[in-house]
Amino acid sequence: MSKSRSRFPPRDQDINNLNQAAAQLTNRHNSISVAVTEVGDRFHLTTRFTMKTAAQYKVVDKISQEFEFWTADLAGYQDKWITFP
Repeated sequence: MSKSRSRFPPRDQDINNLNQAAAQLTNRHNSISVAVTEVGDRFHLTTRFTMKTAAQYKVVDKISQEFEFWTADLAGYQDKWITFP
């Protein structure tokens, strides 16, 4: 899960919220990682975590909803990507 394109670095609370979103979706909490990458004058936030094996179409809406809930106040981030290995 990635959110990108803010000109401001994320707050500690933003990182916490990304961790919380992933925690609602995984059964392996040690698989959660949040990375902040500066690209030019923008910041990209990437959250990685594992889930039980399931068809992508069955989980993509749940992933989107969980991240929307936990990142509602994440100011300035415009794009969201959900990818699978």
